[in-house]
Amino acid sequence: MNKSRCWVEISLSNLKYNVRQMLDYVGDTKTLAIVKADGYGHGAVEVARTLSEMGIHDFGVACVEEGKVLREAGIKGSILILSYVDQQDWMSAHELGLIMSVVSVEHAERLSKWAIKNNITVECEVKLDTGMRRLGVNAEENEEVIRHLYSLPNIHINGTYTHLCCADSFVEDDKIFTRIQNERFNGFVNKVRKNGLNPGRTHVCASSGVLNYPEFKHDYFRPGFMLYGYTVGDIVERYDTKPVLAYYSKIEYVKTVKANEGISYGRLYFTDKDRKIATVSCGYADGYPRNLTGKASVIIRGHKVPVVGRICMDQFMVDVTEIPDVSVEDKVTLIGRDQNEVITMEEFASWGDSVGSEIASRIMPRAKRHYIE
Repeated sequence: MNKSRCWVEISLSNLKYNVRQMLDYVGDTKTLAIVKADGYGHGAVEVARTLSEMGIHDFGVACVEEGKVLREAGIKGSILILSYVDQQDWMSAHELGLIMSVVSVEHAERLSKWAIKNNITVECEVKLDTGMRRLGVNAEENEEVIRHLYSLPNIHINGTYTHLCCADSFVEDDKIFTRIQNERFNGFVNKVRKNGLNPGRTHVCASSGVLNYPEFKHDYFRPGFMLYGYTVGDIVERYDTKPVLAYYSKIEYVKTVKANEGISYGRLYFTDKDRKIATVSCGYADGYPRNLTGKASVIIRGHKVPVVGRICMDQFMVDVTEIPDVSVEDKVTLIGRDQNEVITMEEFASWGDSVGSEIASRIMPRAKRHYIE
């Protein structure tokens, strides 16, 4: 296994552990696993294959290209595109057997006319806007509009869904609004059924929704971060999880820097005394964010040490003065455990005022993924 420069290790056994725990918790609710952004940086194909082996056959992606990657890798089952699809990609989506999201009534009308012209029936799901104000059909549309939408020719409505915008918050106003969103969704679906129409499968809750609002009952839920063993926002920890991703690099140079010397671009950091400084083979082009400058730490030989100076495109520097016998090619833990020290995804993300989903999905391809059991 080539572990030069920097790399990511993905534990498939931890992924399986998380999924088993998750399925025990959700019971009869079916799973639509979110593997967009290359499986949140974990590898969409490998994650989808593992989930397929565990009986999960419904997936969510962000675009046609992501769905195509899964299909070309032999992933079966349903694949829902969660975002708007450009008209130039409609035929590709249809030929790949992907489900497109309808994000407005006008969008559905255009899609219907196009499908009639091409003598095909297109698989779709209606995305409702219940309050996030990003994409979606207004959940408070009247029954006439609903009858029109769900009766358009050459469109098969496979499902109806929405997204909760503050389900990961314990602020009282946010909790109230989350319940309002769920009520709006249920009201819309009830109108569909009242008019003798079929909303298809229903899904509202992503990870934070299903953890914080177990009383919200729908056909499916959409796990994202809860698959991968970290948390985003405030959530109730319903079961034990294990981190799936660890991020590593190596030392490529060690030197002694005298007192009052500046380190890296802009000389933001000056040594207070003679210090031993190591250069690490990882930078923001690998997905180690530049805005962690002055905030981050790493683990080397079981010692947690600070990043010093501005993070560069391909390297950054750390103070290893207190680590005995440190040397070139020593492993550097960026996210993960080394002896008694650990850097979690949540801690790493907090240094940059971010979330684990952003951090994991932005680790670049040149940080090679290695899959382990």
